[in-house]
Amino acid sequence: MSAERGEDPRVAELLRVNAELAAEVRNLTLGYADAPRPAGMPTTRRLARLIEERDRLQAELDQARTELEQVQAHRAGLESQNQEMAEEIARLSAGLGGFVRRLRARLLSRGGGGAGPAPRGR
Repeated sequence: MSAERGEDPRVAELLRVNAELAAEVRNLTLGYADAPRPAGMPTTRRLARLIEERDRLQAELDQARTELEQVQAHRAGLESQNQEMAEEIARLSAGLGGFVRRLRARLLSRGGGGAGPAPRGR
């Protein structure tokens, strides 16, 4: 059909509906049909509103997908940073240097954090 040639699907749909209506009018005019069918098809105005709503929702979906891609990229960066920090913590905690750091932290937490003797009372 004409949609296969790369035309807008809306144009193809309008051409199809137009052909159906032309056939129905021809049948009524020639007396092949008793009465016109009930108007169950959406009116042009309603169809235009539906197309407009679809286009608006498509734009919202595209925007949401863009935001999702940005959030996923940010999350991947945070996960990479978290992994690097975990490796750095493991490196700093290991060996003699890590032992000395932990021992110093314990001593500072018990002794009030001061490096020298406690101040004399007055």
